[in-house]
Formats: sequence, C-alpha cells, structure tokens
Amino acid sequence: MHIELIAEPTEDPDSPEPEPGNHTHLDHNGTYFVVEFKAGSASISLLDERWIDSFNLINMSELQSIIEKTIGSGPHLVSVPDGLITVAIIASDDAHMCQLNGDFRDKTDPTNVLSFPDGTFEEIEGEFHLGDIFLGYETIKSEAETQDIPLRNHLLHLIVHGILHLLGYDHQEEHQAQIMEQKEVLLLSLFNIPDPYSL
Repeated sequence: MHIELIAEPTEDPDSPEPEPGNHTHLDHNGTYFVVEFKAGSASISLLDERWIDSFNLINMSELQSIIEKTIGSGPHLVSVPDGLITVAIIASDDAHMCQLNGDFRDKTDPTNVLSFPDGTFEEIEGEFHLGDIFLGYETIKSEAETQDIPLRNHLLHLIVHGILHLLGYDHQEEHQAQIMEQKEVLLLSLFNIPDPYSL
C-alpha cells in the first residue's frame, strides 16, 4: 500500500465508514489508517510525515497479521476480555517522545517506543481499548542504521514490543525481560525477522 500526504485533515461528515473485513482504510489526508483483523482493529496515526516512507516498507496484510498474532498469543499477564479489541499506534517524533518521557517517566531523553495501557478495559460501543503505543521517528531510524538492520524489521519489532507492554509484559527485572524477549523472538520468527537480541 502506498501512503501519501495530500492535505491537512478537514472535517468530512460524508466520509464513508470502513467496510468490515481484513483491509486497510486510509482517510482523505493519507496520514491515518485502520488495520482491521478478526479480533479487532488498530488505528495508525502518522503525526510526522517522515513516517510515510517507513510505513510504505511494510505490507499492510503483514502488519495486520503481526498485530493480530501478538494479541492472540496468550495467555498474557493481563486478562484480555472477550470481544473486539482496539489499539492505537501513534507514529510521532523525538520531541514528542521527550515530552511524554518527561511527563510520565521523569526522563529527559527521547526513546523508541512508549506504551500506555488503558488498564480499565471499559467496553465502549462493543469494543475494548487495549491502549496506546507511541513511536519516535529519529530514534528508531538511528537505531536501525546503527545496528545495520532493515527499518521494516525494527519497526515491526517495536510494534510487537509495544503491544506486549499493553498486555502486561515488562523488562524491569531480568526474569521479566527473558519472558518478554522470548515471546518477541517467537512472534518475529513467524515473519522471518531475525532475533533482534542476537544482533
């Protein structure tokens, strides 16, 4: 799928709702799309237009599948309710990540990914929101270049990593990190992505 930045978003009450099924829906400005899968949907917002080329590296059916398999790879450390699950992925920049890191983690540096679990699993119109994942453009691009790995692989890894955080996984302690990393490596191997922790 090709993403283009066409114009600033405007209100359009006549925009059609996405049809049900496994597909990607782009809105009129090309920086927001929804990936639907059997268990729910993921909204992807590109707040920085530099992300457009990065997401064009990813086959959208592959993105759909890796999100669905990550959510469906339970049992998880939190109990996921039965019903449609939604997750939001916000592709931003390092300045925004610095702000979030400062506001919520008392850290001043940018980071590659931050996850904010919803925690309540309150049902809204038949859906349960898992949480929000933020991605920092400059840091992720720099890491991929420094580690000499394809940007596509690194981006998909961090999306998996972020979703697992929403599902209760952590890496504060060594044993927690081992469990989380093993799950990441297994999921990534399904998409022929090498173990990122062996590089």
